[in-house]
Amino acid sequence: MVPTKYIDYDIDPERRRMDLIDVLRSARTSRGWDQGELARRLGTSQSAISFIEGRRRAPRLDTVQNWLVATSHRVVIYPSIFADATETALAIDDALEAGDRDRAWRALLDYSDGLAVCMPVECVLLAASAPPPNVEPTWTAAVAAVTDWRLRDRSLPIPEWVDEQQRILPSAQPLIISDYDLTPQPDDVPEAFERRNLLVEAGALRSA
Repeated sequence: MVPTKYIDYDIDPERRRMDLIDVLRSARTSRGWDQGELARRLGTSQSAISFIEGRRRAPRLDTVQNWLVATSHRVVIYPSIFADATETALAIDDALEAGDRDRAWRALLDYSDGLAVCMPVECVLLAASAPPPNVEPTWTAAVAAVTDWRLRDRSLPIPEWVDEQQRILPSAQPLIISDYDLTPQPDDVPEAFERRNLLVEAGALRSA
């Protein structure tokens, strides 16, 4: 299921208007398909898929419908004030590309806080769609770890994408936010983060 919802992150306006493209791309990647495989299943060309995902061609309504059906997704409209996993990943990348790690951290914390307090069905929807990998692997692992940690803490279903290999670091690394950050002690790292080789203190994540 792919939630369609209100967006309250400070993301570039063009990306906000084109959020449907992010949903479609996420639906494809959640199946582990490249553009060529999706094109084959839709009876179109890889270049047509590339033009849509590259925001060079607006998809028709029937294309959106066929795309979601082919990837076993459907749109669920659920108004929410919280950002979902995909919006969080995009907000983090926007911040990282601007050199603003504090804003990236705030986006991650806001997502974490949302999962801590939202209604159970809303939490499941916020985490349902696999977000695209971030420009830095540590942040890709962080989004997965936060999702796993918060949902497991509330005994809610864990989406399969959180355990994808691309969301697990090859060795233990801290999440760099500031040059002055100290590497957390392993005993202070939640198990969901430890399994992804990401060193983040539990106390730093509990703002809600």
